[in-house]
Amino acid sequence: MKRLMFILLASISITAYGQKLVVTPNGLRNADDNEKNFIVLNLPEMTAQQLYEKTIKYINKNYKNPEEVIKGKTENEYLKFETYNPSLLFIKNGGLKQFFSAQYTTELSFKDGKIKYEIIELKMNHTQNNMTLYFTGGGLDWAIYNKKGELKREQAKIDIETYFNGQITDFINFLNGKTEENNW
Repeated sequence: MKRLMFILLASISITAYGQKLVVTPNGLRNADDNEKNFIVLNLPEMTAQQLYEKTIKYINKNYKNPEEVIKGKTENEYLKFETYNPSLLFIKNGGLKQFFSAQYTTELSFKDGKIKYEIIELKMNHTQNNMTLYFTGGGLDWAIYNKKGELKREQAKIDIETYFNGQITDFINFLNGKTEENNW
């Protein structure tokens, strides 16, 4: 029930503020235009400087070592940072759950009233061995789509989309000041 509510809230928030990402055979793409591998978050009431500064605060608040995850920046224009999620998803295989982690790089470009949001690198690895989950593959590969572009792992597709669109929703809510404050 909680998962369903999260998905609904994420969908409403993303719809209100911009676009969302979908999993395709070619990776994460813009749901409205699969030719684009980025989305634009529209926040018309904020300047590029405000958006950049709030993004730095978001990283400082949400990352254990913010200075280590930031991989590139140009003040008020550009920011690149890395994220690691030890449990992105699991895939059932022969009755066993195969867990996959994710390491990805987010690249943001800032203009007055909007942010270009792009996942420029994404690696999804099995947590216990050296296997990788690919968007497209065949044979012995772990893949979401086969080489013909047919969906093989629907739940993995859903889990990846839910995770990344949830991250976008959390980010938008932070930028808009809609996060829970510690009442202590």
